Amino acid sequence: MGEKVYLSATDQTGNFWIDNGLAYLLEQFGEGEHSSDEIMQHLLSKLVQPTGNKGLYYDQRSGQLREYEKCNWLEPANLFIKVAGDSGKKEEIGNKKYPTQPPQFNLEISLSKKEEQCDICGQLGLITSAKMWIYPFVVDPAKFANFYSGGKRGLKLCARCALAGVAGYLSWWWCRQGDNALHFFLFHADLPELLRLHRDVMSPLSLRRGRGGNVPHTFLGKYLHETVLGVLLALFSHIPSSEVLSDEARQYLASLFAGTTPATSPVVLYAVTGVPAQAFDMKQLKEFSRLQQLFRLYEQWTKIVVDRYGAANPHQQIVRILEQFWVQRQRERETIWRDRIAQAVLELSDPLPTIEEFLFDIRAKEESPRPLRQGTEEILLDNYSKEVSQMDEDFIKALSSFGRRLGEAAQAGNERGLLYSLRNAKNVEEFYRVLNDIQFRLSLTVPESLLKLEKGERIAGAPWKRVKHMLAIYSMNAYLRKERYGEKPEETEED
Repeated sequence: MGEKVYLSATDQTGNFWIDNGLAYLLEQFGEGEHSSDEIMQHLLSKLVQPTGNKGLYYDQRSGQLREYEKCNWLEPANLFIKVAGDSGKKEEIGNKKYPTQPPQFNLEISLSKKEEQCDICGQLGLITSAKMWIYPFVVDPAKFANFYSGGKRGLKLCARCALAGVAGYLSWWWCRQGDNALHFFLFHADLPELLRLHRDVMSPLSLRRGRGGNVPHTFLGKYLHETVLGVLLALFSHIPSSEVLSDEARQYLASLFAGTTPATSPVVLYAVTGVPAQAFDMKQLKEFSRLQQLFRLYEQWTKIVVDRYGAANPHQQIVRILEQFWVQRQRERETIWRDRIAQAVLELSDPLPTIEEFLFDIRAKEESPRPLRQGTEEILLDNYSKEVSQMDEDFIKALSSFGRRLGEAAQAGNERGLLYSLRNAKNVEEFYRVLNDIQFRLSLTVPESLLKLEKGERIAGAPWKRVKHMLAIYSMNAYLRKERYGEKPEETEED
């Protein structure tokens, strides 16, 4: 390569993959002018690692077979970089061919002879044509065109951006779920923020688990959103206190997620998921930008479980609540409900339809039916509906109180079918017919606020269907709680 490249913390590109690579290079080499060859050798030393296996090569000087330690591209970069090591010419010995040197791994980045504009940073310089096997999340052609519009004709990169593209493999968090899924996580912000995030937070928190990945998490799954939520919960847990991060790093993390420093640039998380095989089959790439709002919810949930249940470890209680939406199917857990609820939370949309479906179709039909975990209603119904869906707090209290009385009365009167009729109401007329049946068959008085239908089929300012979801969840959860635990004031936590 032979070029000199200049690294600066103020010279970001706006591309999340390249900027993460630049953050890695700045962390390793610092600002200033550096040899591109020196940088490439450093990257190769990190990306090429021993496999633990041995091989034989023919030493031409001694005329003997010698043992060497096999190496390969670091996982999961080996799913993208398909460049074999150069093992020299082959020599046939005893009807078997042997290489004449241990494989030498290299990435050839050939630069043009004339200056052109870099497609990433816009600077003039000697450029190289990007290859998809080196720059998976920057380049098209064809398959990844939706990730970078300029990729349809192939990308031209300057030496600095080309090296940063290789360094991107050393900057990500990732995790593997067996043969089912592989997830990658890359944060993006202004380059100085990204550099500090890598140095002070991501490096100390990175796990060292080999093939399992390096991302800290509270729970993982084969789906994208559930895994993203599990990663963010792990990050959030280090803000109040941490045995890993310094006090300065915790304060910095708080400035990013809690917004304690107004000047802090918003941090964005990019998550990629796909299937690992001979190569990586990408399924999704999504951007998550509402991290500060999510952390504010997390803080409120922490206070709720402490105030309501006296939880000694509120973080773990929140994790248990959000983790619970799965069912065992043969040898693996099916977590599609957890993923859909996680998606709603991450996007600040409505998780209630999925919670209702899980409760009625999974939990209520188990051999030994269980209610939702302690705190689920307070967090995902009461608080979430008030803070995210902007529902009236007094109406939520009235709805939850009536729902619980309804569930207990249905259990006592063996009227479980009424709750399914409530759940299955397809329109507001059918919803009110079920409420009328409830008054008649269970001798319960429906709150007046629930009977006032407003313009646009809204009840207390909320869509009638959301009100129906909430009432169905409150009532079925109360039914299952009473059926399982009787008159005990609180249930015992079970898996």
